[in-house]
Amino acid sequence: MIPTVEAFAEQLLKSRILPEPVAAEFLEKHQSSAGVAGELARSALRSRLITRYQAEELLRGHGRRLRVNDYVLLDILGYGGMGMVYVGRPVQGGRQVAVKLLGDQFKHDSGMRARFQLEARAGMKVDHPQLVRTLELGERQDLYGSTDYMVMELVEGVTLLEGISFSSGPMKWDATCDIICQAAKGLDYLHARRMVHRDVKPDNILVDSRGHARLLDFGLTLLNTQGSEEEFSLSMIFGHDCVGTADYIAPEQSLDSMSVDCRADVYSLGCSLYVCLTARRPFPRENRAATVQAHRTDPRPRVDAINPAVPLELADVIERMMAIDPDQRPASMAAVRELLKPFRRRRPWAFEFQKVLHRRKELRRALMTRSRLNTIQAGRSTKLNSVTVTDPATKEAPPETPDSSNG
Repeated sequence: MIPTVEAFAEQLLKSRILPEPVAAEFLEKHQSSAGVAGELARSALRSRLITRYQAEELLRGHGRRLRVNDYVLLDILGYGGMGMVYVGRPVQGGRQVAVKLLGDQFKHDSGMRARFQLEARAGMKVDHPQLVRTLELGERQDLYGSTDYMVMELVEGVTLLEGISFSSGPMKWDATCDIICQAAKGLDYLHARRMVHRDVKPDNILVDSRGHARLLDFGLTLLNTQGSEEEFSLSMIFGHDCVGTADYIAPEQSLDSMSVDCRADVYSLGCSLYVCLTARRPFPRENRAATVQAHRTDPRPRVDAINPAVPLELADVIERMMAIDPDQRPASMAAVRELLKPFRRRRPWAFEFQKVLHRRKELRRALMTRSRLNTIQAGRSTKLNSVTVTDPATKEAPPETPDSSNG
């Protein structure tokens, strides 16, 4: 922590999170009367000039990290395998956005940079109410080199995985079917443009307080213009011909990721629906390889065997979506939506976004503490909650704290 009022004032000015005249006027009014740096930070908070997160970073001496080119970072939005995501605001004003930065541990890793840039480029190609758009891809220069970042639409929502945690168990089947139908509509848009998502899972479906769903994370999307070099970079990260997340990967995708079609996403969406309605992984195995093999060969688990409240007809649909043979699945997302239509019902989701952000930070700290004692694969649980790693499908990253620059 910085020790003096003068040091805090210097951090505030160097951060460039406020227009220089505004920062100068504030310091002229409050600096002389503040006894310690924390007192000056509290004055800035009371004046609504900075956020609590910004105050914490300034007090740590990390003021320069609060600016990413033309964007000011306001808070931590979430944590991912490749880095951190922040709530941001354009310097010139306007709507808040999400700013995702590649983690420092990956900034010189060509494979991870390839996936990050692929995610951004794919997100910039889409424009649909059920998909989170990417607005910009760029690089931030600092004393230690360049860092890739992307700017996305900000969705004040929770993931379906968090929804399982909020429900303390299986989610309501009618509301879940509505969310899955919305995700299917977004995926139908992708498929019409010869794009396959290849990483559909509850972690990648956001729901706002109105029950409106958005699909995100296009880092594994198979594009119709995708080159062999990009796919090679991804296969180096995930293993030969096995791009995807083990708990949701279609059997054919784990055998040849380049040749899949929309039915691979149908399978993953079916697994996501299974997880939401059971709060359990479909094939709980001790490691990634065993999980992938189970998707290829094992009998399909029945939702109604675990959650008897789910209608038999709905359990049948989910079993079809998770069929080993792609020809036995619904042929399109339009077909999925038609099958789920009788079971869907729109419900509002009761949550306060700021409390969600606070809870994510608390869960992150708990996960970091646990990861110091256990490897990511040790003791994989059958049950799920919002901090369960469902096989993150990225290179294992060392735990990082919110102040360990640039998520």
